[in-house]
Amino acid sequence: MTGTAAVKTAATKHCLEAIEAALDSIEPERTGATPGMRLELVQLSGRVLSRLQVLNAVLIGEADAVDAAQRVAGTPLSSWLGLGATFSKREAAAAVGQGKCLVGHRLVAGAAQDGRIGAGQARSIGKVLDGLGPQLDSAQQQQAEQLMVGLAGHLDADQLARSAPQVLAQVVPVAADEMLETRLQREVEAAQRSRSLRFFSEGGAIRFDGSLPRVEGERFIGLLNAQAASLRRTAIEARGQVGEQVSPQQRRADALIALLGNLGKAKSVAGVGGAKVLVKLDYHRLREGAAGAGLIGADQLVSAGELRRLCCDAELIPAVLRGASEVLDVGRSARLVTPAIRAALVLRDGGCAFPGCDLRAELCEAHHIVPWWNGGGTALQNLVLLCHHHHGLIEPAKYGVRDQWAVRICGDGVAEFIPPARYDRERRPIRKKDQRQEQVALPPPLRSTA
Repeated sequence: MTGTAAVKTAATKHCLEAIEAALDSIEPERTGATPGMRLELVQLSGRVLSRLQVLNAVLIGEADAVDAAQRVAGTPLSSWLGLGATFSKREAAAAVGQGKCLVGHRLVAGAAQDGRIGAGQARSIGKVLDGLGPQLDSAQQQQAEQLMVGLAGHLDADQLARSAPQVLAQVVPVAADEMLETRLQREVEAAQRSRSLRFFSEGGAIRFDGSLPRVEGERFIGLLNAQAASLRRTAIEARGQVGEQVSPQQRRADALIALLGNLGKAKSVAGVGGAKVLVKLDYHRLREGAAGAGLIGADQLVSAGELRRLCCDAELIPAVLRGASEVLDVGRSARLVTPAIRAALVLRDGGCAFPGCDLRAELCEAHHIVPWWNGGGTALQNLVLLCHHHHGLIEPAKYGVRDQWAVRICGDGVAEFIPPARYDRERRPIRKKDQRQEQVALPPPLRSTA
């Protein structure tokens, strides 16, 4: 180690020791903090945690690159990490993998360490770059990395994980479609090879984990979610035991148990759970080229081969918003959302439209923005998909006025949410992060005097 490197390493160690000492000095009691101050502490600690997570991953990657654990302890780094109580065996292997990824993408690591992007965003970017790497030369790889760091300014970790088409379209526009199809096909083949299902006995329970190819996995999730939604409605109608709380994970487990008990009899809820291919084409183009383009749900890409297989037994829905093939506005003639409108809502909103919520469409409810009881019609421009929690948050009270969230559909078809005045006095609208537009900045919370 050179003299300069030794000084830098010692400085890093000194900084980490100072951080640890500072954590030791934090007072455990915060009873006098206002709600606004508590939220500021949550934001600040989250930023600190994200930067420390990235730094830890980079240090692990650097230690792995020089085979430090093997030289010092005679064991691989993943085993060395698992010797203590901090990492489980699985966590240690994941940490080493993330470290290797960040060390291989220094621009991403630097942005994450500086706090410009979060740890989750860095992980997603690394996975996409590693997936695209074999198809790009070194200059294109560098351009893709710079592009994705820029995208992280308005895309969250999940959206970044799905941004490969956007990256290819800008880095290699001529060959983007062919490269994307090749990449998707490789993913399909890899998923098929890695399919698995394992069971473990633990006391009075059976624990299991595994991996399914995407198409089959989506069918499985849709079937479980449809059954879980049915069980939830039944429980509400039956007015179950007061105070009994069932988590979403428990409800999904109940759904699987119910399906096992009624194997061969369970059916998906109409319009929910079954495979649907939503294609943005007019009717004539749809008939001529439906086998060549499409989406699962709202945002998941599939290869042409997968799409052709899906179209053999899936319901194919043309998303003709003003055509004669689907009636998307039933006005005041019906209160319940028709399958046509439901399909259009799924295509437009994808899932719960509330900012920060990623609940899937099959678990969401269609909310009338102007309530039916107040003259609102069952039309696309008066509807938005919301999960059960955010539906209750948005639903206006029939009697009385309360300071609450509101929603409206803008001219471009995107839902905007207006926060309550207690959160933002100016009530500036907020949009959900989306790959099609920049996010409207979330206003800082008001400092409460309570």
